[in-house]
Amino acid sequence: MDIARASIKRFRVVVFLCLLTLVGGVMAYFEIGKLEDPSFTIKTAVVSAIYPGASAYEVETEVTARLEDAIQTMGEIKHIRSRSTPGMAIIYVDIKDEYTSNELPQIWDKLRQKVNDAQISMPTGSTVIINNDFGEVYGQYYALIGDGYTMKELYDYADFLKKNIVLVDEVASVKILGEQTEAIYVEFSASRMSALGISPLMVFAALTQQNTLTSTGNITLGDRYIRISPTSEILKVEDISDLVIGSSGGNLTRLRDIANVRRSYADPQSFKLKFNNRPALAIGISTVEGGNVVNMGRAVSKRLKELEAFRPVGIELNEIYMQSDQVTKSVNDFIINLLESLAIVVGVLLVFMGMRSGLIIGLVLLITVAGTFVIMNYMGITLQIVSLAALIIALGSLVDNGIVVAEGMLVGVERGKSIEDAASESVEGSKWAMLGGTFIAVLAFAPVGLSKAQAGEFLKSLFQVVGISMMLSWVAALVAAPVLGKAMLKPEKKDGDPYDSFLFRAYRSVLEGCLRHRALTLTVVVGMFAVSMYIFSTMATSFFPDAETVYFNVDLWSQEGTSLKAQEKRTQQLVDYIESQGNVRNISQFIGGGGLRFMLTYSPPESNTAFSQLMVEMKDAKDTRDMLLKTQAYINNNMPEVSGYCRLFARGSGMSEKIGVRFYGEDPVILRQLAEHARRIMENDYASEFTRTDWREPVEVIRPVILKDQMQNLGLGRPLINMAMQTATTGFTVGAFREGDKSLPIYAAFTPDERNRVDLLSSLLVWSPTANRAVPLGTVFSKIETSFEDGIIIRRDRSRMITAMSEVKLGENADAMIARITPSVEAIKLPLGYSLEW
Repeated sequence: MDIARASIKRFRVVVFLCLLTLVGGVMAYFEIGKLEDPSFTIKTAVVSAIYPGASAYEVETEVTARLEDAIQTMGEIKHIRSRSTPGMAIIYVDIKDEYTSNELPQIWDKLRQKVNDAQISMPTGSTVIINNDFGEVYGQYYALIGDGYTMKELYDYADFLKKNIVLVDEVASVKILGEQTEAIYVEFSASRMSALGISPLMVFAALTQQNTLTSTGNITLGDRYIRISPTSEILKVEDISDLVIGSSGGNLTRLRDIANVRRSYADPQSFKLKFNNRPALAIGISTVEGGNVVNMGRAVSKRLKELEAFRPVGIELNEIYMQSDQVTKSVNDFIINLLESLAIVVGVLLVFMGMRSGLIIGLVLLITVAGTFVIMNYMGITLQIVSLAALIIALGSLVDNGIVVAEGMLVGVERGKSIEDAASESVEGSKWAMLGGTFIAVLAFAPVGLSKAQAGEFLKSLFQVVGISMMLSWVAALVAAPVLGKAMLKPEKKDGDPYDSFLFRAYRSVLEGCLRHRALTLTVVVGMFAVSMYIFSTMATSFFPDAETVYFNVDLWSQEGTSLKAQEKRTQQLVDYIESQGNVRNISQFIGGGGLRFMLTYSPPESNTAFSQLMVEMKDAKDTRDMLLKTQAYINNNMPEVSGYCRLFARGSGMSEKIGVRFYGEDPVILRQLAEHARRIMENDYASEFTRTDWREPVEVIRPVILKDQMQNLGLGRPLINMAMQTATTGFTVGAFREGDKSLPIYAAFTPDERNRVDLLSSLLVWSPTANRAVPLGTVFSKIETSFEDGIIIRRDRSRMITAMSEVKLGENADAMIARITPSVEAIKLPLGYSLEW
């Protein structure tokens, strides 16, 4: 079939289809989903288990190991990673790469079944929570602040916004971060309680029973069935003070006479959020899968304006990170690239091929891009960093087929042929060669797009978009170019050979010389190829470059076991320095943990009171690197009590450590020795920054040594002693105060002057059921020791594992550093049963 003649014959149909494609492309551009990163499925679920009072080793053996054994039976599991800390276990369940996002819901259901089955063998008092929304991205990220408002008042307004925003089109979910937990404290003096003959257990029992919901029954009256609902429940905090407590002598006393009941924030808090040095809450908004984050951002902004009338005076909603703005900028940059490409192509062709040929090829390029948008929209391929990069990459090749056809037509016309004959000869003579070349160009991206690995899923749209656009360019060259040529080219024969110009004669001479000296030509080509491969092997490599934005992060670590208040104070020192530089717009402080996942490559760090993270926003992106280097230097030179690292936002890869080497084994002491050896090797490399191990430092533990016989003679047990010590420190949970849709814990605690004092532990009074009186806790202690234990235990695939890790200084390359340190690290002698893994 003569495609060119058929197209010219059906001139109006082809023109109509071209116009339809252009209009459809414009419409698709505005409809197509727009995101910052590709819709990449994070195939990880998080299983959290709470086991109050247990050490990290007790959590590991009694909770973590049992859950891991149950989860490991699933055939879909790729890796199981766990982190055991005192009272808590966090298990990350990674699914094999070959499973798609459509299969994950069924896998998560299976995971829940396995975990539920395992809970039968779990220790009493432990609870398990499963979170399979670990990869949710909250791209619209706000900070809510208000001078003069309590954190509860801020939360109430944030909750009001959440209930309204979640109804906005294309909003998937809304999450609030930074809520300060409230609690009811019942504070009493141990000595006064003892003098009155009142056992703390009596107080605990009264608080537990008074507000517990139980069934009250129903009654039948005639043809009606009526529920019985007596009063006397606790409706306000003052009702707790009115509780009546009995003493050992039979006397009755109201709680207010022996204790102070107050509503306050739980102390100690484990997390705090600040925005520009003001207490804040963070509100994160995520987009539905495949949604248009730009449209969602506009809809949310519109709804927030509508709700402005309900905003209390003095409360402010500030932007932390707006993914919609970042996407808009990326898309606008692409449009500029597209217009620049068109201008360059048309301009070059105007010089070398004339006005008409340049316009033909420019229009073919526009039709190709428009058609690509239509197909992308139909296939659900979003506009994001990878698909935009694919379009920009393809722009340089999309004109090739059009140039071949247009140039063939132009030469044919100049040789005196009709436009139909010139178009037919150009298309028929080169269509299969063009198809082969186009197909090979597309296949170059196939290994990336067809890969089952996570990188393949992330870059899948690169292969798809390049394939769609390149094949469309071939179709447009065969069908649209002849029709455009018919409309624009004028039949005018020129004397002489069109190729008989100085440029073509020079090229012909060089080509004929190469053909005459074939051996020399091939030798030079092979030599050049060998040299290029050698140079390529020495080049630094990186999956994606760091993002050039106005943002950078700072991770700050104090010694393990540091309190939140101490970490907050140290963080404030760094914040004061950064603010003094004058070119900073905003600083978000996350003390005790990380923020929400606001971009795909950001993974929130685990909670730890010794950790804080800053998210710094500069006024100008060109100042970001300079400010990062200054901040890193300030940490290194002026903050000896902390270690930290400043990092730019990453593209396409996680913002975790740049270099890590794992050691597997059973003995924690040997594991620490191996990891410390590797850490020192990393530290000695000039490119290293912030070397560390993930087990961190051992933590200090106070150990009262209990006399078991004396404890039993007094009728005491470990639960009673633990209860007494908890009452004397953080407070013992004795019940819950229900308030609307919330439930506040009720803590029984000693008065502030008797609480959190190590020197009073031995004199701490505990009620003896046998003696029917309070006795000093020191009567069952032989001594009080101080020791150290591991506060963090990491496991991978059910084996203990410690990682020595390092960051890389800005401007240095991680691969090059690995190459330098690998011989030394792999020369470390490993005991039998221990292994190393990069």
